[in-house]
Amino acid sequence: MSNDSRATIPTMDGVVAYPRKNGEPVFDAPWQSRAFGMVVNLHTQGAYPWDEFKQRLIQHVAQGDRAAACAAAPAANPGYYDQWVAAFCDLLIDKHLISPDEMDQRVNDFKTGVRQQVY
Repeated sequence: MSNDSRATIPTMDGVVAYPRKNGEPVFDAPWQSRAFGMVVNLHTQGAYPWDEFKQRLIQHVAQGDRAAACAAAPAANPGYYDQWVAAFCDLLIDKHLISPDEMDQRVNDFKTGVRQQVY
């Protein structure tokens, strides 16, 4: 990651700090980096202030679950990025960037593999 792109990634500390190694975000799976990128990208485009996302993430981490509009079923042991995605989905719906029905459809598309097809 270049120094220019690092400036667009807001810093978070404490319980909501994203995993880092040598200052760079680290991910265990490709979906985690995509989720991270979507949150940061929409923030940098002005869709929401960073603190709005951060406060939702704090709530989900404190709850220790992924009870969100986009969570088909709670994870037995939700990880950090499960909670990241849950906070993001809630924010998207609350900001009217996507409707609950659209969210349900997209979740279903991913679960069934429709979103994995190349068009």
